[in-house]
Amino acid sequence: MSPNSMIKQTFFIILLSVMAYSPTYAGSKILDSLFMDLKHASSEQQARKLEQVIWKQWMQSGDDAIDELMQEAMQKRRSYDFNGAIEVLNKVIKKKPDYAEGWNQRATVYFHQEKYDKSLIDIAKTLELEPRHFGSLAGRAVIRLRQNKPALAMQNIIHALKFNPYLKEKNFFPNLTQV
Repeated sequence: MSPNSMIKQTFFIILLSVMAYSPTYAGSKILDSLFMDLKHASSEQQARKLEQVIWKQWMQSGDDAIDELMQEAMQKRRSYDFNGAIEVLNKVIKKKPDYAEGWNQRATVYFHQEKYDKSLIDIAKTLELEPRHFGSLAGRAVIRLRQNKPALAMQNIIHALKFNPYLKEKNFFPNLTQV
């Protein structure tokens, strides 16, 4: 890919990010386009930029009050106040149970607390709502490794790599051949 076309693609990604504030719009065509671009990214650098835009889309619930709660939960998680983050994320899930990222973030906090069974339940709900959620898929793979279930872990990471071939978690799988 030429430098000029990479600049155009980066501009397009940024433009989509700005245009996609409406989650209904973002939830369909823009995310579809971003996932297609991520699947065919020509470099890890390009993939990381696309990942960031996808994560921003996932964090937009379409409800300002929910978005504020999510920011509060993220701050608590970054401060290692996992119980506080769970309390906030419980509110998010109660108020907007069809918001996949609320479930994913709670799964992440449970993971940090090493409550893997709870994390797996929330990952399943996340994937029910957003089957392409490579973060949840990769998280499930790492949990399966920690549970000493390498075959299941390998299946999970292979599935995740179908959506994001540049996942960092693939480094946990030295025997993984190119997907």
